[in-house]
Amino acid sequence: MHADSQCVAMYRLSLFILIGFVWFGVGCASLPKKPVSMPYHQLYVPIEDAQAHRFIDAGLHLLMHEHGPLEFTVNEVLLRQSKKNTNGHAYAIAEGFSLTEIVDSRAGVFAIYISVPPSHPEFYLLLAHEIGHLQQPSLTDDWEMEGFCMLFSEELCRQQNKDWSVWKRRFREDSKDPYARAYQEALQQR
Repeated sequence: MHADSQCVAMYRLSLFILIGFVWFGVGCASLPKKPVSMPYHQLYVPIEDAQAHRFIDAGLHLLMHEHGPLEFTVNEVLLRQSKKNTNGHAYAIAEGFSLTEIVDSRAGVFAIYISVPPSHPEFYLLLAHEIGHLQQPSLTDDWEMEGFCMLFSEELCRQQNKDWSVWKRRFREDSKDPYARAYQEALQQR
């Protein structure tokens, strides 16, 4: 099962990368594919912000105590901005996405990629959402899980005094947004 969940996570990451090329029209045909043996997290900029890491710790505490048990034990979360680092510039990989990846489920190592830096107003909202995915990281392409992660993001941000109003406003303005629908459905099922 662990190998299957890692395959699902890698498929999800590969799909995001493919979408990034199509969506943004990245002309990286001349860049080679990433070697299979090279982990994605080694190709993106680490986020070493102490406040962000304390936020992850608070999020894991909330997740385990209010929404546990978790699918896998979480021993380490590698936090990355989904922006290529020096090594990443050598490969045709996507940028500007937010995602939770299983790095090694047996060792409890995960990577969270955030599309924006810690100074951005949506950073903690996105980070809280991705922490929510640690509840069941092998579950991908599931809108019920996305709804859970939206509610979890709101809950954690409220607990940690982070302003969530940007997303509430966005969801009011575009109720057809799939994340807005997932959020509303999750609220109704509470």
